[in-house]
Amino acid sequence: MFFYLYLILLASAVYWGIARLASHLELRRLARTHGCKPVRRMPQKERIIGLGQFLDDVAAAREHRTLQTAQCRFQELGNTFSGVCMGAYFITTIDSDNVKALLSTRMEHFDSGKQALFGPFIGESMLTTDGAVWKHSRALVRPHLARDRVADLRNLEGHVQNFFSRLPRDGSTVDLQHLFAQLTFDNTMELLLDEKVCSLLSNPGSRLAAVVEAFDSVGSFVNKRAALGPLLRIYRDAEFEAMCKVLHDFVDEIVRKAFENKQHGKAFTDRKAQGFLPSILEDTQDLVKVRFEILGLLLAGRDTAADLLGNLFFVLARKPDVWDKLKQEVDEVLRGDKPSYDSLRELTYHRYVIEEALRLYPPAPALFRQANRPTVLPRGGGIDGRSPIAVPRGTIVSTSTFALQRRQDVYGADADEFRPERWQAMEKLGERPRWEFLPFSAGPRSCMGQAYGMVEMVYIVARMAQEFDNVQNKNDGPWVEKWSITLSSAEGTKVGLVPR
Repeated sequence: MFFYLYLILLASAVYWGIARLASHLELRRLARTHGCKPVRRMPQKERIIGLGQFLDDVAAAREHRTLQTAQCRFQELGNTFSGVCMGAYFITTIDSDNVKALLSTRMEHFDSGKQALFGPFIGESMLTTDGAVWKHSRALVRPHLARDRVADLRNLEGHVQNFFSRLPRDGSTVDLQHLFAQLTFDNTMELLLDEKVCSLLSNPGSRLAAVVEAFDSVGSFVNKRAALGPLLRIYRDAEFEAMCKVLHDFVDEIVRKAFENKQHGKAFTDRKAQGFLPSILEDTQDLVKVRFEILGLLLAGRDTAADLLGNLFFVLARKPDVWDKLKQEVDEVLRGDKPSYDSLRELTYHRYVIEEALRLYPPAPALFRQANRPTVLPRGGGIDGRSPIAVPRGTIVSTSTFALQRRQDVYGADADEFRPERWQAMEKLGERPRWEFLPFSAGPRSCMGQAYGMVEMVYIVARMAQEFDNVQNKNDGPWVEKWSITLSSAEGTKVGLVPR
């Protein structure tokens, strides 16, 4: 028995060695073919484990300065550099040519690498898979986001009214951040699942309140999992698993009800006219897969818009001149009417304001991929950083959207300042950024809900501008990052609202 075990281990070691050698030889061939040069290495006292890098990153995260630290590193080391952290070799870049290769032209050379982080929460869904499984998941979602469904804003207005009912009108302090999360959760639930949950009107101790709290909390657990690196494979967190169970049970109940309706002949025949849930049940009866797809969509639909709106109003409370321009535009364009899908397109300054918030506070402030084969990125090698670089299989390649969208050579010397007018100037010059502006990612894996996301955010800002004359700042200090799954203000969005 031990002899056979020995043979198995020996064969495995030989196979591993041959695979490593083949990968190394392929990388050398690619490097010669493309004229690759070494990528700059960041200064590290030891380059085998990279424990110092890990400890520095942990300290930055505790002090809420992860993104600022990354931006400073790029300013010091250039747009592309490499290093080691917890034994893993990484390359990080904000070079637009590399970003294009990572997300588009060489996308198939990289995996999303999200399964380990998000697996217990959203399983094998569109957000975590690659290849054929990812393509199938994406095909399931696409019909639901047709223009006719996006253009119907009646349900959104109902949720906005519930949101308004929670806002004090005497200038007293209210934290908009949590209320925006409830607003976008309610709207996404109805848009995707035709479920009127009304978390904005729920009691604090209700089951629905627990679901919203679980959504709020799960992101911090995902961040903790990301910090573990290779140790994640042996790590279990009972509290995280309990939060996942709350969300799984909530969605499972909705899925079972829809499945039973389908079994009793209540399913729609026109797939474009039905919601996402009946549509996906036409393609699969794997209710666990359906649950994970729904949770992935709820996560994207809720957190992206909510956190962007929270960050935006944190800024607007300090920019009365911008708020006045928003009010002026809604008065001139809407003339007291509620926004329609077509009239929203005329609110150009609103779009500039939201795009500026997306630039400075991207909901996904960093993107990560892992090379699934030896490959090449077009720039970053040599002294001048203009030569191609070889990327070994298994390399973690990341881009800081936060730093990318604050590049002064793209957005000007005031790139760290909130100035919506820059978008009008760039459009007039025909210089709108392409691969330097990625709030919804880009390429084949870009967010399919970005069109509706913009509609939703413009609508909410426009309704706020119609409703309130002044947004007063009630936060004591400057904006501080809170990066969980998405990017929000660590101190919330505390404002006082004065009606018009």
